[in-house]
Amino acid sequence: MQSTITESSVDLTSLIKPSTSLSNFEQVDKDAANQTCEQLYGPYPSSIPVPMIHKDGRTPSPYVISKATTMWDVAEYPDHRDVGTPDEWIPRDGKLVRLTGRHPFNVEPPLSVHHEYKFITPTCLHYVRNHGACPNIKWEEHRVTVGPCVSNPLDLGMDDIVAMEPRELPVTLVCAGNRRKEQNMIRQTIGFNWGAGGVSTNVWKGVMLRDLLLMAGVSEKNMAGKHVEFIGHEDLPNKVGPGPFKDEPWGKLVKYGTSVPLARAMNPAYDILIAYEANGEKLQPDHGYPVRLIIPGYIGGRMIKWLTTINVIEHETKNHYHYHDNRILPPHITAEESLTGGWWYKPEYIFNELNINSAMTAPDHNETIDLAANIAGTYNVGGYAYTGGGRRISRVEITTDGGKHWEVCKINQIEKPTDYGMYWCWIWWNYDLKVADLVGCKEIWCRAWDEANNCQPNDPTWNLMGMGNNQVFRVKVHMNKDVNGKHVFQFEHPTQPGQQEGGWMTKLSEKPDSAGFGRLLEQGQTVKEEAAPAAAPAAKSDKLITAAEVRKHNKEDDVWIIVNNKVYDCTEYLDLHPGGADSILINAGEDATEDFVAIHSTKATKMLDKFYIGDLDTKSIAEEDEGVQEQICEKTGRKKALDPKHKQAFKLQKKTVLSRDSFELDFALQSPEHVLGLPTGKHIFLSSDVKGEMVMRRYTPITSDHDIGCVKFVIKAYPPCERFPLGGKFSQHLDSLKVGDTVDMRGPVGEFDYHGNGKFLKEHEECYATHFNMIAGGTGITPVMQIASEILRNPDDKTKISLVFGARIEGDLLLRNTLDEWREKHADRFKAHYILSDAAPEGWEESGHSTGFVGKDLFEKV
Repeated sequence: MQSTITESSVDLTSLIKPSTSLSNFEQVDKDAANQTCEQLYGPYPSSIPVPMIHKDGRTPSPYVISKATTMWDVAEYPDHRDVGTPDEWIPRDGKLVRLTGRHPFNVEPPLSVHHEYKFITPTCLHYVRNHGACPNIKWEEHRVTVGPCVSNPLDLGMDDIVAMEPRELPVTLVCAGNRRKEQNMIRQTIGFNWGAGGVSTNVWKGVMLRDLLLMAGVSEKNMAGKHVEFIGHEDLPNKVGPGPFKDEPWGKLVKYGTSVPLARAMNPAYDILIAYEANGEKLQPDHGYPVRLIIPGYIGGRMIKWLTTINVIEHETKNHYHYHDNRILPPHITAEESLTGGWWYKPEYIFNELNINSAMTAPDHNETIDLAANIAGTYNVGGYAYTGGGRRISRVEITTDGGKHWEVCKINQIEKPTDYGMYWCWIWWNYDLKVADLVGCKEIWCRAWDEANNCQPNDPTWNLMGMGNNQVFRVKVHMNKDVNGKHVFQFEHPTQPGQQEGGWMTKLSEKPDSAGFGRLLEQGQTVKEEAAPAAAPAAKSDKLITAAEVRKHNKEDDVWIIVNNKVYDCTEYLDLHPGGADSILINAGEDATEDFVAIHSTKATKMLDKFYIGDLDTKSIAEEDEGVQEQICEKTGRKKALDPKHKQAFKLQKKTVLSRDSFELDFALQSPEHVLGLPTGKHIFLSSDVKGEMVMRRYTPITSDHDIGCVKFVIKAYPPCERFPLGGKFSQHLDSLKVGDTVDMRGPVGEFDYHGNGKFLKEHEECYATHFNMIAGGTGITPVMQIASEILRNPDDKTKISLVFGARIEGDLLLRNTLDEWREKHADRFKAHYILSDAAPEGWEESGHSTGFVGKDLFEKV
């Protein structure tokens, strides 16, 4: 007789014990109350980096590494990629995957490294997000201030901070862009390619922020609305201009900063830490030496490194990077719309608290399992999971049938909860999967849940910054044959970090669906949108404006334009326009439809809504255009070829190949007696119909008004590549031109105008210089040469020029013969220094030139 199972027959005590005793959690040591962090989580892995000292993979000898007791014992062995950069003084581990080239240093460890070390990451292999050069700060010189609106302002040295009562705990740090490359495979974001390794855990030691604030006299009463602001040491470029805060405008250089509510800062449960140690040692430079902010449960982008200032303020910080970084905007918002719509300042889109996420580290990308040898066995699938808010990961599941059935994994709960029941670290999970279950399996998915029942979604949601990407992690399973003809299961991850190749999401047929865009039709292309006129205003205006009235508004302080028979007042937008004011002023009072459509995406037309003032009275348009007006060049007395209001076709009369991807185009002017009519420092708009689409781009010619009857350009062609599968539309079109073909030109346009003898206009302001320091790369040499040639052809112009010209290889140094000739003939006024980032010929540095990347040290040297 079959027995009946009732509630009374189940040992319920096994279900109400602490979470570490549940069947899906591995047992942990219960006697933790009196143990140190090192006793609980140690011994800590080695912090000694193993630099890759040569591109062939060579490293310092094992003897050197084994004898090193700190990272500085291998300082004489810089990673070869850091040589010639401002960070050459820092020894770094060669296993770290570089995401932004050689400099700045943005890296993550391979997932295999995470799988090897699991809970505690070696400090030398912790992920790094740097915006610029790593500051070289001295312990004994560094100060941290707390103020100013406190009753007892503090000015503390590092020894003062270390003397305070310490707090030590493990915290997982996660870059907000972790797994971003998956988003970039859907549609390019404005961020670089983080893989799934942008996460690490160290044991951090420092002083509780709460203790510092109490020492400074901060009260725990009336905290509503108040914030604590944190400012770092480094000076970084301003991305967007003066900003929206009239009382605190942003300058050209800004500090990296953020703020948190005062109530959170004063709450001891949140463990906000002013940290000076990681894994039992002083911080390494890339991690904020000598002191940094740790906000458990927050994204890494809020944890200010090289901390200098703590301010208690009455409002959220107005810091540039607090707003123009770390936001998750709605999926339909493009880069243009984000600026014109004020999206960066809407508080509901800030990314502070971590969302739930997980990834698989086993199987690794391209790992294989011999089918015949293992068919009766199991494979231990594993990975990490994390969440925010101090919540515990409650379960992790995997599926092999697309989510129809899920299996609960074992969780290794190493972290001990804080006195307030908070969990600030990732967990590592695993599951013994039967190899036989892989037969017919197309994908293995994993997903995590936390104790608030947050769960990862099945599908990604694209956003402009590519942040918070947390859909289920999917590993493809392929049945292949190895080189010996054996059948194997081969595993494929979604992407590989940085510029590393591989991953199923990089393939055209494997593009996933994403909220806001749907499936991509072609790599690098979204579904083609139906062409639309400039965005119709929400409330249509009945006002009709004549063409004659529009033409009156053609000055810098009063600019109207026409786009698709709608009139817009763009005066307020001049200073904000990414292409500069001249790009708008060149169309002031005119119909700008063709130019606007040629440069901007159809989505960008929505930006015009804000400036709409009425419709064009089409009956008022003159039947005959006044046409191009003949103009005379004041310098030469000759006719000018360019017209600022009208495009004109110029015929190609000669084409010369300069290198593997660069060429010179020589166009004839209207007559052999014409001059171009281009002020020194200005550019020209070139436009053409490219496969049925009007495309327009700015270029600087290498000729001037001293050259009669012609205008010449040096062009670099950008063919299709993996990251940009369509390549450069216009550069490829120019490369395809044959003698006799024409290109439309209009100008001049630009914000710089050199008048001679060191005098110039910059954004219409008079300026003066005795020495120009110029930096150029690739075809960026052309505007440099335009100004330099004007100076050097005039013996009375004593203005000096120092040029740093960078390229990948020597053959990419365009127009070098001319530059070398100038160096020789005008040695008192012109100096040029070349720097190559890749292969350099023998004797290159001995000849006085450099390798690597442009930085402060190079400027001081040359």
